[in-house]
Amino acid sequence: MNMMLGARASTEVIRRGETKAEIEGLFSVEKSPHLVAILEENGIDLEDDLIIRRDIFQNGRSVSRVNGQMVNLTTLKAIGQHLVDIHGQHDQEELMKPSLHIRMLDEFGNADFRAIKQYYQAVFENYRLLRKRVLEQQQNKREHKARIDMLAFQIAEIESAHLKSGEDEKLTQERDKLMNHKQIADTLANAYAMLDNDNFSSLSNIRSAMNDMVTLEEFDPEFKELSSHLSESYYILEDVSKRLEDIIYHLDFDAGYLQAVESRLDTLNAITRKYGGSVDDVLDYFDNITKEYNLLTGNDSNSESLESDLRLLEKDLLSSAARLSQARRDIASELEKDIKAELQDLYMEKADFKVHFSKGKFGKEGNEVVEFYISTNPGEDFKPLVKVASGGELSRLMLAIKSAFSRKEDKTSIVF
Repeated sequence: MNMMLGARASTEVIRRGETKAEIEGLFSVEKSPHLVAILEENGIDLEDDLIIRRDIFQNGRSVSRVNGQMVNLTTLKAIGQHLVDIHGQHDQEELMKPSLHIRMLDEFGNADFRAIKQYYQAVFENYRLLRKRVLEQQQNKREHKARIDMLAFQIAEIESAHLKSGEDEKLTQERDKLMNHKQIADTLANAYAMLDNDNFSSLSNIRSAMNDMVTLEEFDPEFKELSSHLSESYYILEDVSKRLEDIIYHLDFDAGYLQAVESRLDTLNAITRKYGGSVDDVLDYFDNITKEYNLLTGNDSNSESLESDLRLLEKDLLSSAARLSQARRDIASELEKDIKAELQDLYMEKADFKVHFSKGKFGKEGNEVVEFYISTNPGEDFKPLVKVASGGELSRLMLAIKSAFSRKEDKTSIVF
């Protein structure tokens, strides 16, 4: 049966002297939407019966057909899942594990139930991850308090200095200018006097030479070139002279400003000696410790905002868990009725089946514990299946469960 439905083929099933083994099954099927979709996708016509045939050859290869249409093993397995439920020892072992009962019950649910469960699981996963982040932040605050306090002090100290990039270099240059004010003023004045004064004016002499050279331009291209260079030099020097005059006019020594510059440099030097070689180095250090501080305290992601989000998610988690629990109880009632009806046909008409619910911790499956209970005789209390069911009762109960699930899934056969 397993090989017919797509299990690994074995040449041991081929009779001696034969070239192949033929396995064929005839299934009377109802038009399950899932089965119809698979068949239509593979171009297989579905009537009332479905014929599956698989030929296994001596070289280990096999050919599978469904209603005469050749299919691959993947398709064959997919079709088989909607036709036959083959009971194995593993299934009965699962029934004896209460922790797996909740999953068995959920498999009985329809598409609406699966949507409710998927929504809950998405909310639970988001809640779990966010709660982990919040707890990590809280733990970091406790474990790194000393480090956080030191970083907070350093951040406050650097912030109070109001540093600007390159400020130390600019102020050092400004201080040097102020401290050498007399030398600068004398040198500028002398340079200006050399270019243009009443007694001797270099500009006047150059201008005269320039005018003389203009008169010679027509006689020789070289004269014209020299005249051009001389003109350029004159206008450059004229511009320099005007700028020198302007600088000298505005040049002023302010002792108070020098004192303010030196005071600011003292502040900068105190900071740079403590935190770095220059103001830019201190600013880089400030960026690094700010990031570390934010990481340790949670400010980087806004700890209060995260905790607020967590509270909102917790409300959603509670409501979605309640919806899941109610939906699960609805399918439990349906499963109880179906299994009780099956037990009647299995000579356990006095037995009763119940899905027992109890509160549990929040997890991927919800916040409740599900366990199958059974009462084997009228008047007896329901007790956990794993504690009271005999071997025979357990087998019949497993068959009842398989039958109920097979009808739900539109399977046509059970191999038990």
